Amino acid sequence: MRIIFLIFLTLFSLSANAENTVINNVTVLTMDDKGVLSGATVVVVNDRITYAGPPAAAPMPGNVDNIIDGTGKFLMPGLAEMHGHLPSSGWSRERQERILFLYLAGGVTTVRGMLGDPIQFELRKEITAGTMDGPVLYLAAPSMNGNSVSSPADGRAKIQRYAAQGWDLQKIHPGLTRAEYEAIANEANKLNFPFGGHVPADVGIERALGAGQISIDHMDGYLQMVGGDKREMTDDDFRAMIEMTKHSGSWVVPTHELFNVLIGGGDVAALTARPENRYLTPDALASYQRRAANANSSANPLAVKNRNRLLKALADAEVNLALGSDAPQLFSVPGFSIWREIQSMQAAGLTAAQILKSGTSAPGRYFADKDTFGTVAAGSRADLILLNRNPFEDIEAVFDQAGVMAAGKWYSRADIDARLDTISADVAR
Repeated sequence: MRIIFLIFLTLFSLSANAENTVINNVTVLTMDDKGVLSGATVVVVNDRITYAGPPAAAPMPGNVDNIIDGTGKFLMPGLAEMHGHLPSSGWSRERQERILFLYLAGGVTTVRGMLGDPIQFELRKEITAGTMDGPVLYLAAPSMNGNSVSSPADGRAKIQRYAAQGWDLQKIHPGLTRAEYEAIANEANKLNFPFGGHVPADVGIERALGAGQISIDHMDGYLQMVGGDKREMTDDDFRAMIEMTKHSGSWVVPTHELFNVLIGGGDVAALTARPENRYLTPDALASYQRRAANANSSANPLAVKNRNRLLKALADAEVNLALGSDAPQLFSVPGFSIWREIQSMQAAGLTAAQILKSGTSAPGRYFADKDTFGTVAAGSRADLILLNRNPFEDIEAVFDQAGVMAAGKWYSRADIDARLDTISADVAR
């Protein structure tokens, strides 16, 4: 079935606006076992990479829309935002388009949307049809939480309905009782319908992992398990957490930068000075300033220290780790918040390889039943970032982009900058 599905995707382009593109003489960071390919040619037909390798063997398509000189540049897979938020029904068309493009402008070519709204199915269709610019979207169903679920029976019924509607996973929020959570988990497992997100306080991290929760977002529940907000966590604490997480096979989506600000506070002036804030409305910026100032009043540096050490321990133990920033949230501008997440992960001690794989090949493994992406290889979806520098030598080279390709559609640096200037002017009005 999977082979048939992938053949279907190859024959029928994901995006109506996808093009045939050849990138010449580029250093390819494949993010798979082929490692680095120097002086390579990459061929894209519609939304698929059809070749990545030596120029002499490159099979050229009959017509080529874009020929890109990759001399001195580095090509890597597009980044995935594995805990992002997407437009809702009450948003204006302008705001919907703005948010989706901002993801692309940061090099984010895949978003796992974590708060479902039916309009997102329509947005996904428009992106696929080429009538709206945006990343590939995977959609979580409307939240299951203490307010939306009234009983175990209600939880089971909602899981049945959401699974039948075609959502990609179920979002879990706080407030569920243990009985409600267990009913939801049991029904979801019966239907092979993934569920992930927060860990309700009445459930706890051990039960959530044991129940098959596909992702633990925000590293929720780990510090709570051992009182890590009140004491310094030990190596024994980390070993126990790593063991149970690896045994479960669950994923961890840290959203590390956002939660470090929420838990530990932040320099409001420095946060306000971030250049990407020019894509925020004045009202949004003022709201973020107030929230950051409030976070400072209850800052817990010990909890931040424990989170940093936990994240490093999870990465070093090769737990399933996926990049996510929870955009758009507190000073988390879509697309650009992934850059801030990368900086936060680096500050916690993760290597460039650990960070890069968490945003490329790891999400590809997570969604392996949906499509093939996250590597620069024949058959992969053509989600790419062309960089001016090598991110393995300096992770912040990921921010120095010459262009982005999303499902085969190429956006040059000039294209992106022009659209960003328009967005900046629009939100300032």
